[in-house]
Amino acid sequence: MVTIYALECGATGMGYVGCTAGKLGKRMREHRCLLNQKKHTAARMQRDWDRYGSNAFYLKTLETLPPDSTVAVKREAELRWMAKYRLEGRLYNTNQTSFALSPEAIAKGVEASRTSIGNRWSAEANLKRRLSQLGKPKGHGAKISATKRARAMI
Repeated sequence: MVTIYALECGATGMGYVGCTAGKLGKRMREHRCLLNQKKHTAARMQRDWDRYGSNAFYLKTLETLPPDSTVAVKREAELRWMAKYRLEGRLYNTNQTSFALSPEAIAKGVEASRTSIGNRWSAEANLKRRLSQLGKPKGHGAKISATKRARAMI
């Protein structure tokens, strides 16, 4: 099940619109953690959190989509709710995207592959990194293995 939600401030009436396929409580904990650490990307929401405190905020389910919904359907629903909040002048979101999608993924209706997002090490870079680490201790597990080998020789 996919949920479109709003994290609203009771003191201001403003809301942050998001989408999650996971549990809503877990998503709230993630937002709370970012806000408590002063690291949330929605700066206006961060200011209101600091000003009014966590008790002023609550999570509200806006729409529930079936679990087999395509990414395009999820994205369209989220954008529709963002537009509604923006029209009312109540939107905290500064970014229009809550998840990264390639144009090909949107066209296909599937999530973008990891190869199209972020940095990937090349085969040559992996080989170079592996060779540079040969002979170096690998942590506690390597120490245990070395001890076992030493005891086996005795």
